[in-house]
Amino acid sequence: MDDKLKQAIDRRMAGAALPEASKARILQAVTGGKERRRMKTKRRMILVAAAVLLLITGCVAAAVYLDWARQTMDDWEQDHGGTPLNLSQSDGGYTITFDEMYGSTRTVYIKGTVSRDDGKPLRAEQVTEDPGTIPRTQMDLVTDDKAMLDVNETDILGGASGPYVLPDADQDDNEVEFVYEMYLEEWPEEYTVIFNMIFYMDTDTGKYEMIKGNWTFTFPTEWEPVDEILTIDRQVTLPNGAVVQLDNLYLAPLGISLDGRFLQLGQDNSRAFYVQLQLKNGEMLWQRSKSSGSEGFEIQFEEFNRGLGHIGIDDVQALMIGDTTVPLSE
Repeated sequence: MDDKLKQAIDRRMAGAALPEASKARILQAVTGGKERRRMKTKRRMILVAAAVLLLITGCVAAAVYLDWARQTMDDWEQDHGGTPLNLSQSDGGYTITFDEMYGSTRTVYIKGTVSRDDGKPLRAEQVTEDPGTIPRTQMDLVTDDKAMLDVNETDILGGASGPYVLPDADQDDNEVEFVYEMYLEEWPEEYTVIFNMIFYMDTDTGKYEMIKGNWTFTFPTEWEPVDEILTIDRQVTLPNGAVVQLDNLYLAPLGISLDGRFLQLGQDNSRAFYVQLQLKNGEMLWQRSKSSGSEGFEIQFEEFNRGLGHIGIDDVQALMIGDTTVPLSE
């Protein structure tokens, strides 16, 4: 693994109390994801988010995201609703259900549950990182990335992150909730998500449960987009000499993204730059990940709007790119 990448990962894991075995598993996942991206030549679909550590929901995300998903979802659901899916698959004594989705122009959030088929309480370990915060559920739902690439046969720039398992409000029932995020430049008529493992610590037995199986979901991508799209249409020259065209800001139900194109690469053909989104209330959302293709790039800002709730066009002030400020409101 590249030394700089490993150092960055070590910094991200420093705030989480993880056993060495868990850290080793995360590093292995990152290395594998990196090699998959190198090997992929014909398809540009990225099924693993650039911030791959955030996929390890039960570990690092517990320290980083707290209950941002729940806070933002509750805020959205006060005035809006999702599209019902009602899809379930059972294997290995567990059922995964896709209940509904929040569909925007390119980003989809799927809300679902994991449940035990024997009806016994699903008591996954709950961890509170800071005093006064809501515990996070320590559970990984692992997607079969290779199988998803094969079955979807897509050549579209995009990605996915999560699932993010939400705090367990009732540890005496047999289920927990999760949110799974996906984004594509263009959606096919239907899409398939495949899980091949459920992993968690059962607090009743004090043992780790690793359930391997196949939970496959194919759903139609027909929905009425519910996001707001702010057209920017602005060129920005970066300090390294690169020139980027900023096209649109997509304010989806539970997150925000920005797309654009390189009109001119920087020194040494560099595509490196960093963006922040300033809100009118003074809050700043940081760039979380960036995926690039030959024709453009897509930037995702902090997951679930960092728990600030749903953010619309009237809430944004400016984009900050290096020393350049791009106003978004009059």
